[in-house]
Amino acid sequence: MVRAALLGIVFAQACAAQNGVSGTVDPGANFVAPDLALDESFFYCRIEPEVIERHGCASGAAGEQGLCHNSRSALRLIASDTPASCDGTGRVIGNPPDAYSKNLEAVRYFVQSDPLTSPLYLRPIQRTSHPRQVFDEGDPAAQLIEQWISAGAR
Repeated sequence: MVRAALLGIVFAQACAAQNGVSGTVDPGANFVAPDLALDESFFYCRIEPEVIERHGCASGAAGEQGLCHNSRSALRLIASDTPASCDGTGRVIGNPPDAYSKNLEAVRYFVQSDPLTSPLYLRPIQRTSHPRQVFDEGDPAAQLIEQWISAGAR
């Protein structure tokens, strides 16, 4: 019985290969990647201070003295002692601190067009691989991440 099942799998793979079907999806000749225009001012004025700094993501807070996102993680973040200058509408004034700019570039690799499947959203709420839960999905930090990514995906 196992032998028959294995033969069936091999036969199906051979037929698929003969018919030009593979294990990948061809996006077609006119594939356009989703447009994700993240608001940098929102990152500098809200995400950085209210999520990254508040929760110690760059400094290894909450008992994590190994500075995870500073030295051991693929998402390298830099702690900053200087906040960005922002106006009353949430727009950054002048140049943001160097650490904020570097953190934005690092974070871009962990953002997808759907906030609810984005690693930047899923990892700190521990819905996917992360050593600890930083905050839950009802926390204002999670809602800010979702808001920022959703606005950029439009």
